[in-house]
Amino acid sequence: ANDTIEVFALPTVTFTALADLCIDAGVQASLGAGTTTGGVYSGPGVTDDGNGMTYTFDPATADVGVHTITYTVTTAGCTNLASDTVEVFALPTVTFTAPGDLCVDAGVQASLGGGTPTGGVYSGSGVTDDGNGMTYSFDPAAAGVGTHTLSYTYADANGCTNTASDDVEVLA
Repeated sequence: ANDTIEVFALPTVTFTALADLCIDAGVQASLGAGTTTGGVYSGPGVTDDGNGMTYTFDPATADVGVHTITYTVTTAGCTNLASDTVEVFALPTVTFTAPGDLCVDAGVQASLGGGTPTGGVYSGSGVTDDGNGMTYSFDPAAAGVGTHTLSYTYADANGCTNTASDDVEVLA
């Protein structure tokens, strides 16, 4: 007796994950780099958009670290998959303390500092770049009487940015 058996090839599956990103990048819509079409994405932070065809990746849900995302395709009863990794970076820890309260006529406070890590940018009412992109000054007269929020923003080597803010009061 003879019988014929058909052996199906595994589907060809390819997938390239998203580029590495910061934890605060927001939901990345429409994972869609996988082929053969019609597959299913899975992994930390991956969610089906509710239609079984498109998927999103949320770095905040995945959390900091290297995560494997898998694309699985089943055709003719045969399943194959491809995986790739995406790294989610933490935001840098940024600190800053504004100068103590000042009188409006105290004069320009040179070399505004205290922000860490070094290399960030100061901003806010009365804050000016000293012209070198590295040091900043605060002028209470330019800010005016009242409470002002000064900020220090730092971007790390991964392109992740965080800001620390503090208040300074300018007195009459």
